Amino acid sequence: MQLKSLCSLLVVAILAGPFSLAAAKTQEGAQDALLSRVKALTSPEFAGRGSGTVEGEAAADMLAEWFESAGLIPGFGESYFQEFSLHGQGWTGDDLEGKTSRNVAAILPGSGPLASQYVVVGAHHDHLGRLDASLTGEGPAAPLSYYAGANDNASGLTVLFELVDHLKADTNGSRRSVLFACFGGEEVGLQGSGYMVSHMPVELDVVDAMINFDTVGQMTDNRLYVSGVGTAVAFPDMVQKANTQGLTLSLAQGGWSGSDHMSFNTKEIPVLFIFGGPYEQYNTVDDVWPTLNPEGMNEIANYSANLITNIRHYPEALPWIMIAEKLRVVDDGTQNKDTWFGSLPDFTEDVVGYKLAGVFDGSPAAKGGLKKGDVLVKLAGREVVDLPSFTGALRANAPGDLVEVTVLRDGNRLNFTVVLGDRKSRK
Repeated sequence: MQLKSLCSLLVVAILAGPFSLAAAKTQEGAQDALLSRVKALTSPEFAGRGSGTVEGEAAADMLAEWFESAGLIPGFGESYFQEFSLHGQGWTGDDLEGKTSRNVAAILPGSGPLASQYVVVGAHHDHLGRLDASLTGEGPAAPLSYYAGANDNASGLTVLFELVDHLKADTNGSRRSVLFACFGGEEVGLQGSGYMVSHMPVELDVVDAMINFDTVGQMTDNRLYVSGVGTAVAFPDMVQKANTQGLTLSLAQGGWSGSDHMSFNTKEIPVLFIFGGPYEQYNTVDDVWPTLNPEGMNEIANYSANLITNIRHYPEALPWIMIAEKLRVVDDGTQNKDTWFGSLPDFTEDVVGYKLAGVFDGSPAAKGGLKKGDVLVKLAGREVVDLPSFTGALRANAPGDLVEVTVLRDGNRLNFTVVLGDRKSRK
């Protein structure tokens, strides 16, 4: 069966399920709806939604059909798609030159004097694609042959589509229009969002804010991470007032965490990054739907609906505020993307450096003596101020290289020697 035909069948089956606003009135119904979308996005037919792959394109087709079924206006004239050329390398080292990906977008019109202004609500739809064939194995205990990407970022897409129903139900007063955007090429360097901000379907100067959802499927202890709070004067109050669920909010001022909102922040648009917290399955084949927390996802959707509704109705302008710009990765084609360190990023942005939320057992970081809570500030002679600069410093070295790492631990500056590993050989 052709993938596009299969995609259409999946859409029919899903939309016949619990996706209407009426079906989502109960908490249980909303959670079932969220998981149903995640299961569809992580199905074998889409094989990890790799950038530049047929399966990734089929997943984008499904997203467009979801937008159409919701009655939203195509984001790009008569089309839901914006095609762009890829460059560089994919996750498994495949050459992306000559391949394309697509952004998928739709518009929910506003009303009254604010209708000509926009809020962008985004989430990336790509993941890492198929697993290297040498790592898949055989038999019932073998891992998946692809990176399902349930948390990263089927969860963000699912919350975005849940917000479509929430925001459509708001018919009161003057309110901004919403551009829902599903970005391609995030995992290979924010290529989709980077292309969109340079080729916007609306004028950039009418975009008042951008809210990005990435890995929101494993919120624990009701703690939700929201960064970019300092990029608009009105944001701190809005962020707090939206919290009618009693969530514990971990707030950060800047908007430089490594996801698609960065592309908008660099264009001087206020941004908010909604993140569910670090998790063990990050970029592994174990990132599958049973590991998700649907109750937490529903709480995030409800919180975000409040937040975006407040932004849509805010009567004044939202001028952008510069929050201390940090270093960002520039891929000059010489990076070693197989180099492995073995840590989880904290993402809280409340420190200068790369804070470790965890260290994988048996990883180069663990063998070198690094621990959860360490703040890495230098790697192989290069200063580290955040996740992107850590990534740049790491990829400047090859698997097997011996590097000196400097961390801050309990107020002390400590040096460690780490033998960098090969991502392809990680357990």
